[in-house]
Amino acid sequence: MGSIITGVTNEPFCEDFSKLMKAEFEMSMMGELKFFLGLQIKQTNNGIYINQAKYVKQLIKKFKLEDGKEMKTLMHPTTCLGLDEESNKVGNSQYRAMIGSLLYLTTSKPNILFSVGLCVIFQQDPKEVHLTIVKRIFRYLIGTCNFGIYFMYNREFRLISYRDTD
Repeated sequence: MGSIITGVTNEPFCEDFSKLMKAEFEMSMMGELKFFLGLQIKQTNNGIYINQAKYVKQLIKKFKLEDGKEMKTLMHPTTCLGLDEESNKVGNSQYRAMIGSLLYLTTSKPNILFSVGLCVIFQQDPKEVHLTIVKRIFRYLIGTCNFGIYFMYNREFRLISYRDTD
């Protein structure tokens, strides 16, 4: 059994679409979408807000980081990740589980993507220093779990890109 989610701003169109779909398929109208695949969705008159606060809290508990001190930044400015042959090895499975969970969080938290991407590189042979960075990302999430993305209606959309070619 599959699911189809539709979004419309035109109520008569929604009703017509619903009648057509119900004529062909067994279907029910669930109303306004509030939660889907770990995404919390809040619709207002001005836009849609998406976050993953509930998922972040579950991850903090899953990886036993509830007592972690909140961090204001994802990484320390002087952090330099490398192979670090001197650091002790850590378990691949826990490290990979943490990285996979963080990658899914980038759906609503694109600000963590660069830091998580750096940590992804070390999944084959993670060391304590790499795990420490991943835990720091989680500690950052403790204080920012309610942050998300807000898509405003009736706003001119402009995509702006910057790059450094050095």
